[in-house]
Amino acid sequence: MTYRKTWFDYVLWAVYAGICVMLLAYVGNHIYAFYVGAPMAKLGTFLPFPILLCLYPGIRLSSQAIRKKHHFSSHTAAMTESLVVSVSFVFGLLLRLKEGLLMASIYADAPVFEPGEYYEMAVVRAGADSPALTHGLSDLFVRSLRVVLSFLGNSMAAAMLFQIFLQTLAMLFAYLAVRKAAGRFAACTVLLLLSFSDAFIRKIYVIDPECMLLAVLLAGLWLVLCFVKTVLYNNRGTGDLARASILGIGLGFLCYLDMSMAILFLFLAGLFTGKMHAEGGRKRMAGSLFLILAGSVAGFMCAIGIDASFSGVSVYQGLISWIAPYLNVGMGARIFSVIGMSYPFFSVLFLLASFLGFEFIRGGREQDFSLWLLPCILLSPVFLMDFSIVGLGGAVQFFWSVLAALGLKNVVFGGQAEALREKIEEINAAAVPIPATAPIPASGALAPAQKPRFIENPLPLPKKHVKREMDYDYEVPEADMHYQIEITAGDDFDR
Repeated sequence: MTYRKTWFDYVLWAVYAGICVMLLAYVGNHIYAFYVGAPMAKLGTFLPFPILLCLYPGIRLSSQAIRKKHHFSSHTAAMTESLVVSVSFVFGLLLRLKEGLLMASIYADAPVFEPGEYYEMAVVRAGADSPALTHGLSDLFVRSLRVVLSFLGNSMAAAMLFQIFLQTLAMLFAYLAVRKAAGRFAACTVLLLLSFSDAFIRKIYVIDPECMLLAVLLAGLWLVLCFVKTVLYNNRGTGDLARASILGIGLGFLCYLDMSMAILFLFLAGLFTGKMHAEGGRKRMAGSLFLILAGSVAGFMCAIGIDASFSGVSVYQGLISWIAPYLNVGMGARIFSVIGMSYPFFSVLFLLASFLGFEFIRGGREQDFSLWLLPCILLSPVFLMDFSIVGLGGAVQFFWSVLAALGLKNVVFGGQAEALREKIEEINAAAVPIPATAPIPASGALAPAQKPRFIENPLPLPKKHVKREMDYDYEVPEADMHYQIEITAGDDFDR
């Protein structure tokens, strides 16, 4: 999907460019200090910027040269997409199984490692049942993990298998959501970044609801983007209003699970900035947005009411209980927990995402990444300090992976209109010019028309027909020219 460039995009671009500069300086400083030495770590702060200024034009010019010489069909693109998806899911799953089983054996052999409070609450014990948690997503995670442990037994291996399942589910919804909004190239790039990222894989080591948060968030994102694209490309009338109501109720329930799901509402801006392909314009956009917001409030309050009825309290007390976990998140803040020691991976991620700073200036009035800028900017402080209940490290890594994929996509495939224009000009220059018509003399007499020159027929022409009279050597006398046979009456020709 493409979106119209507005004045607000320039503000977002300025903020986004500043964040890219700070993140590149941070990873450059730590890479230099880790691999070279601390005394000259300040030199590494400026190291990523010359690389960026050389990498961007190099990729752009080389991709343009390749596109001029080679043409990739849609069949080739589809086969490449199938290969990337298969490799990402198969080898990504195998890598996670290997790491999960290794870490499970470490937990089993070293009792000093504690599995965590969520695992302890989910362990199945005879005659004991854990009380419900006030945080919706945490309670859902504990109950789901308890079901898994009841089938597979109380072990860290079973808990990590559940985490691997949640990560695989998150990768699936990430691929579907990005492909819906940004195309197959960006979706495959995001899938590769999530499948083989060490920073993402190591989240299965800790038994907490962060992987479930990312899976639920991406599922909701896929639903929102499906709705936005359907409204922009199809004109269904009342069908869109029903879909808007259902989507709003679902978003309200997701916000009940965790407040961070409210970031999904930012993607509804695509209803007004996206390029409209359906008839009717944006007349029904305001109605759809109103139904989504009203449905989300209704869905949220219904979830609060159901929780309060099961807990035996009033709706007001249930609402207060829902707010309580978000008022004491400062004590459990995670500092620099997202990047960790994965400096090379995040340096590549930030370099590719920084390409969008140049593409915003080079691009025209339409672009395909403006919808992702605001959510990414709002989640960027998580790199420094994460105040959320269960952790938003996976979510911020996903959004920056999307921007990195869009940056690479715009560099590789950007300027297709210019390349097509140049190719048309080359064809026109190589074509033989048509001779101009002779001008009319001043006297008014028309110049004699030139005889048209025909292309000589390369095939042999047929010979001219010559009329011939047929004659025979034997002449029949006139007396023998009798062909009528007399038939007697009653002859039945039975002989």
